[in-house]
Amino acid sequence: MRAIGRIFAALIGFILAVTAAAVFMLAASVGFMPADPADSAWFWTNFGVHAAVTASYLGAMALAPWAVVILVTEVFRLRTALIYLLAGGFLGVLPSLGLAPMMRSMEGEPRQIAILVAAGFVGGFVYWLAAGRMAGIDGVFLTRPREPRDGQ
Repeated sequence: MRAIGRIFAALIGFILAVTAAAVFMLAASVGFMPADPADSAWFWTNFGVHAAVTASYLGAMALAPWAVVILVTEVFRLRTALIYLLAGGFLGVLPSLGLAPMMRSMEGEPRQIAILVAAGFVGGFVYWLAAGRMAGIDGVFLTRPREPRDGQ
């Protein structure tokens, strides 16, 4: 039962991480305030829709590599935030290297690369807050069977 709970924690953590990274990317790109206060309702509606679309896109792009990170950290009980920050940053670097499967190469666009790397850091940190701090907790994986006691 604990393994099923860890799977749900990882899924929820992944969704929260991707959402946080998408909101960060949009905030870094367009800001949090509309240019004209009269357009506030339109700005926030547009921001919400774009955040949802960006989160789904990031989730599709990061699912396979992040699943490997989740599996390794759960199996080896790696709970440090640094691992998740580095993994998120690495996923943010992939488009600049031309290795992201659904993105064009971002050579020569340092601001966009910096935003993607920072969004990866944000996503990694949010995942650590939601699920990574408890990776492999209570010996879900890598546990030895209990030794029988004498006389039992």
